Amino acid sequence: MKVMKEEVGSRFTSATESRYAPVEGEALAVADALEKARYFVLGCENLVIAVDYKPLLKLFGDRSLEDIPNARLRNLEEKTLRYKFKMLHVPGAKNRALDAVSRNPIGDAEPTVLIDDISSVSLNNESYLYLSVAYSIENLKCVTWDKVRTATSSDESMHQLVEIIETGVPAARTDFPSSLQDFFPFRDHLSTGDGVAIYKDRLVIPPSLRQDILTSLHSAHQGVTSVTSRAEQSVFWPGITADITSIRNNCSHCNRMAPSQPNPPLTPLVYAQYPFQCLSADFFHYKDVNYFVIVDRYSNWPIVERSTNGSTGLIDSLRKTFVTFGIPDELASDGGPEFTSTATRDFLKTWGVHHRLSSVAFHTVTVEQRLVSKR
Repeated sequence: MKVMKEEVGSRFTSATESRYAPVEGEALAVADALEKARYFVLGCENLVIAVDYKPLLKLFGDRSLEDIPNARLRNLEEKTLRYKFKMLHVPGAKNRALDAVSRNPIGDAEPTVLIDDISSVSLNNESYLYLSVAYSIENLKCVTWDKVRTATSSDESMHQLVEIIETGVPAARTDFPSSLQDFFPFRDHLSTGDGVAIYKDRLVIPPSLRQDILTSLHSAHQGVTSVTSRAEQSVFWPGITADITSIRNNCSHCNRMAPSQPNPPLTPLVYAQYPFQCLSADFFHYKDVNYFVIVDRYSNWPIVERSTNGSTGLIDSLRKTFVTFGIPDELASDGGPEFTSTATRDFLKTWGVHHRLSSVAFHTVTVEQRLVSKR
């Protein structure tokens, strides 16, 4: 005969926890329940947690923390890693007992929390998220947490965004207000903290402060890549990359100091009409032996032979090939010293062969690919 004892526990949420997004509040319930029952469930091999919120199955089913950008959810899941459990979904209609108990919480309405350091912040405290985001914006002198919070509460659309995040983000784009539909693609990573919206671990900036943020980010007149990288560490709003690109392109100082690198005119390739009209060549070393390789661009016919070092050996190999197969119209090679030496240039000019230079990596890959395709 087995005697089973059931224990039901519930508590009030703090003022901060009451503003959690639905998925964060449900995750808080799981972490809090495990903490209360830790003396009974630590080391349990057959622990099952039944929840009526289905997104938790995916969140706690993957025990990797690196893919969770939300600092609050990451902190909650980290507290559950010492437990081994399986999670099941039970619809709320079949979970009436726990639903009833949750409406009769016990304990203090405002639980007190002692914080030793930022790495051990309690479940009921918002300091971890607040400090991590506040630290990321401390170098932006034009913005502070209080300034963003005031601007958020003063902006009707941003205030509405905070309310939507805390009450539950709609699943359909059409359910979003027209002024906030740009946030829809980012809905899975939005959260709130102390009255401001947060995307992953970046502060969502209200429209009234965005120009000041862009001016501060571009104050060192860096390029788009560097400014975007700095922004990705601290601030966010939909279209921030396009705004950074625009302020860089419209900066007269950056345009005046930018290096002038015009694109060279394109040189059309000569397409071979018959064998050995156009050749690709390379000169390389393998096990202390010099080799010369030529590939006919019309037939992919390869020629590989040993050669002496330097331009003398290259010229001898080219002369032998020209005498055997005919003088080509074009010889393509990289800019190796054997091909660009004065002796080689004079030789090709004398025989009336146009020498086309290409980049080392491009030319080498081309020749090797032709050799492989021939095999």
